[in-house]
Amino acid sequence: MRAFCPTRRVSPVVGACLALAVSLSCTFPGGTAAAAPGPSPSPAPVTSRDLPRLTAELSGVTAHAQELSAELDQAASRDGGLRVAYARMLQAREQAQATLDNRARQVYMAQKPAPFGDWQSGLASPDLQLLARRGTEAALTVDRSLVEAVTAQAGQLTVLQQKAAAFRVQLLVQATAVFAEQDRARDLLGQAQVLAAAEHAVEIQRELDAQRALLNDISATVTLALTPAQTARTRRAAAEQAPLVALLEATGSGIPPGYTRSGTQFAGTASWYGPGFVGRPTASGAPYDPERPTCAHKTLPLGTVVHVTANGYETNCLVNDRGPYIGDRVLDMSRAGSRSVGYDGLAQVVVEVLIPT
Repeated sequence: MRAFCPTRRVSPVVGACLALAVSLSCTFPGGTAAAAPGPSPSPAPVTSRDLPRLTAELSGVTAHAQELSAELDQAASRDGGLRVAYARMLQAREQAQATLDNRARQVYMAQKPAPFGDWQSGLASPDLQLLARRGTEAALTVDRSLVEAVTAQAGQLTVLQQKAAAFRVQLLVQATAVFAEQDRARDLLGQAQVLAAAEHAVEIQRELDAQRALLNDISATVTLALTPAQTARTRRAAAEQAPLVALLEATGSGIPPGYTRSGTQFAGTASWYGPGFVGRPTASGAPYDPERPTCAHKTLPLGTVVHVTANGYETNCLVNDRGPYIGDRVLDMSRAGSRSVGYDGLAQVVVEVLIPT
């Protein structure tokens, strides 16, 4: 996958929205450039007295994100069965390709020289030899028809992919709004969790855990809405990585239970994925969800857990994708990952591989 930063491409609609946002933020309605604002006052430190306000604001923002997510889900259901047709066509193509490959292997084996040479071949009667030769010719004819079928299905699949891509561009506008609210909600959640832990407010901590679970459900809804087709591999990969991702989220900046430091470290530039990649399959097979702590690395085994340090913050991420492939970058983090270590665009990070205990 590619990361969202000035040197990466984003979808046309998202790019247009970002350009419009920048334009509106830099000009007055009349088109005159706005004066540079003076230095903004530092925000007052958050204390335990702010906890009720934070939790109330968190509930409101989460509810709004949930409403936007429901609207997106309804819009996604109006694709006229496009994704269902895409999934079925993909499955049919895979089955035809598998049949073709199997037939090719059979024909290859039938044409291999007999292990005992002409002596064994001479034992067969001319009629049996003729029958075998006709069987091989028939198999080749079937091969040819299967190739044509797969080629035709590939063409139909391309058309469906193009339609799915156009529909996805429409949905991305709504998805961007949902993730903007998700960002607000998770920032509030992080502040509230720190205060609740300091106050030993067990009941509030349970409520915040429920809020986090709800945010994860919202994110999953958006991700599935933007996934072109749900294959068996996609569902299996998402289910397999879900418990570990939840563990990393619950752990925060510490070393997750069941893992220890390996001492293997590397440092370099990290980037992050933008909303334009939501729902696209990662190398692991699971669709990309920007609100979960995952990342891409070129060579680390998929399923590896890494501890990332940047800007004085620490977090953990699951390697479930490959990349980045721009310059000397060493890591592509999800939006949740980059947010947890305090960067937009690019950052210098130190990455340590964790190993199961």
